Amino acid sequence: MIERIVVIDDFIPVEVLEQSLAVGGITAQVTVVDEIPAGAGIVALLVGPEAATLTGEHLDRLPDLRVLSATSAGYDHLPVQVAMARGLRVTRAAGYCTEEVADHAFASVLGLIRSTAALDAEVRAGRWDVTAAPPRRIAETVLGIYGWGRVGTAVAARARALGMTVLVCSRSLDSSSASVVGGVDLVDWPELLHRSDVLSLHVPLTDRTRGIVDAAALAAMSPGSYLVNVARGELIDNDALGAALRSGQLAGAAIDVLPHEPPALDDPILTFPNLVITPHAAWYSPGAATALARQVAADVARALTANSA
Repeated sequence: MIERIVVIDDFIPVEVLEQSLAVGGITAQVTVVDEIPAGAGIVALLVGPEAATLTGEHLDRLPDLRVLSATSAGYDHLPVQVAMARGLRVTRAAGYCTEEVADHAFASVLGLIRSTAALDAEVRAGRWDVTAAPPRRIAETVLGIYGWGRVGTAVAARARALGMTVLVCSRSLDSSSASVVGGVDLVDWPELLHRSDVLSLHVPLTDRTRGIVDAAALAAMSPGSYLVNVARGELIDNDALGAALRSGQLAGAAIDVLPHEPPALDDPILTFPNLVITPHAAWYSPGAATALARQVAADVARALTANSA
């Protein structure tokens, strides 16, 4: 039996996906589309975070759907509770790009500390002056990590290797976790804001974390500190971010995620000073794309097999 599977994700290598599904016992017709599909016959829908947000109404138009899969580590773009209530299997691709995201986050941290983007802009403007954006010593910098999952842990390891002081704030940790964490200081959110020279965000988007970096949080950070976000764009109040960058409260920021991607050409965020924006690239490498296809295929195959048992 040939199963019909639809993918809304331009980065999934379809040939690898089909081969990996076959390894899992699923013969599939895989179709890549740009818009959320409707109609009978579709048993699995694979949705990337860059796609339009899926709703329960979309699921109503897919009567044969059995599996809903996020082709990403997070699935806040999917109606998970609605899908599960309807008996659908929901999967996500956790861990496939941990190294890439950690590398990108830490590269952003280092770029901010050493002022590489700011100094490049000065040179291109005809100014040859290191004091225009003075680089700082990496080993004397305090890195604050908000969130202690796979990526946060990997970023901390990179920072510790270069002699940085690492602070961690996470609801999953308490004082009893100190021996497990090792080499980092566990702090609460206010202390993380106050002590960090660079704050790096590594939490999922939830009702609790949405907009957590707001005007009050930015005001609590040390003047001249930096912000890095490779997690979810909605963690940050962008109006407050712009104000903090323009006032100098933040010396700079590097973000890989936005609430709306790609941004409109007239989006105010494109005018914020001392802001480096990358196009949701932290997860990517050719190897990560292949690993993503294989992991998603394995999860979908297991789910379809379980549903047909």
